[in-house]
Amino acid sequence: MTQPTHDTGDAADNASSGISAEPVDRADTNDGAIPEAAPARPRSVARRLAAPLIALLLAITALIVFGVTLSGPGSAKPRATDGSIGGPRPGTATPVAPAHGPTIATADIQTLADRRSQALIGRDEQAFTADLDPDIPDLITGQLRLFANLGRVSFDQLGYRVEMVQTMPATDERITAYVDVSFDHRISAADTATVGEGYRWTVVRAGPGAPLLISAVDGTPYDGAGYAYARDYPAPWDHADLTVVRRAHVVVLADPATSAGADRLADDAEEAARADIDTWADGGPPGTAPGFVIVPVADRDTFYRLYGGRTGEHGEESGLTYALRTIDPAGKGRFGGSRIVLDTTSGWFTSPNPRRLGELLRHEMAHALVTPLRNEVPNQDQPVWVVEGFADWLALRGRTLLGTDELYEARTYLAANRFTGKLPTDNELYQADTVGNAAAYELAHLAIRRIEEISGPLAVYGFVTAVYADPAPAAVDAAISKATGLPRARFEADWAARVHALLDV
Repeated sequence: MTQPTHDTGDAADNASSGISAEPVDRADTNDGAIPEAAPARPRSVARRLAAPLIALLLAITALIVFGVTLSGPGSAKPRATDGSIGGPRPGTATPVAPAHGPTIATADIQTLADRRSQALIGRDEQAFTADLDPDIPDLITGQLRLFANLGRVSFDQLGYRVEMVQTMPATDERITAYVDVSFDHRISAADTATVGEGYRWTVVRAGPGAPLLISAVDGTPYDGAGYAYARDYPAPWDHADLTVVRRAHVVVLADPATSAGADRLADDAEEAARADIDTWADGGPPGTAPGFVIVPVADRDTFYRLYGGRTGEHGEESGLTYALRTIDPAGKGRFGGSRIVLDTTSGWFTSPNPRRLGELLRHEMAHALVTPLRNEVPNQDQPVWVVEGFADWLALRGRTLLGTDELYEARTYLAANRFTGKLPTDNELYQADTVGNAAAYELAHLAIRRIEEISGPLAVYGFVTAVYADPAPAAVDAAISKATGLPRARFEADWAARVHALLDV
């Protein structure tokens, strides 16, 4: 789901309907394709987000995460996330000080931040660590690792910006301040605007005239709706020593557990990136992401911890796409980049079917591709059926899925008389029931496919762009009408009839 919304892979794998785009009055037929092997279906009940997180995602719009669940028996669908949910918005430094006693001037903090920024830009390791407390070796070790990691990534911009200074009451002559800074950065050939990562520095002055020293570095804390969240922290460069592999449209940030496969993943990801970018370029509007940042991990704790610091797990996602907020001078919520986190232990990586990984990558990249087109609207997220249905549509476009297992859950759903004929709700797409969850993804894909069947691919591009710009229900209905020539109720009935014609057994 993106925002942060995090999901199994950002947008990666929703099961595509396997139906080729065709005119409204033409019926699909089974082409006799042999069902393809899919990753084994997980047995645990939770396939998407846990119920408390579902409620949170529906209530908070600051962060978007997209997840995908490519269908097929037993395949966990990836989701997309943008990593920005509910975090403090970027702003100017706001000193908060006790009513009485000495304080640390915000200007002094900004000077310290500027020194560290210049040290990064100039690749001056000594200057980068000069303001760290020398009596805390673990802090220095971690910041040296951060310095080395950032030097391996190509940035168009990077630096620290002070957002808030909170000075605590002095103890004897010692003054401590908690400083929230944004690590503003833009990864070359991937981000469309500057994005931020929130850090909290603990800054100490031992006494009058003493230098300011950083004694601790952590993520910017944010408490909300029963979970702790640090704004887009930790990033991979905070986590471990990185191996960075670059292709024309892809940057892979691999930790030691995944570094051995980083080159091969980069090649696969570049192929998927070109496919998504080229497909969108054939009629889609400008402003989409020029490339993608891929973060492979090999354990579930890291998979869920990166870019959010969330407590608990979301489900059995294989990929999560995090949308990162940018700084809009007009104050409008916009997103300047995405990060795709992939679980390399999932069935999408281990499947003997060579197409599976490409499907996951294309699904997640579809989320990331259109993230820069998204506006952040208070109390209103983009409908998940559009977000995930589009990701599956782009990932599996042109694929014939009839005769395969790609629509397995949707058929099961219809056979059990669970299909309501209504477009999938957010709750249905994130429900715990595995069949219902996967079926909702597949039905969402079929809805986007139906728009293509009625009006062609350009209508899909225009529809998705309109919904990302304005997700209000009335605006979504207007976008459906413009794309198909049908009011929402008639489109929904037409799509439902198409679903029955394809899947009733």
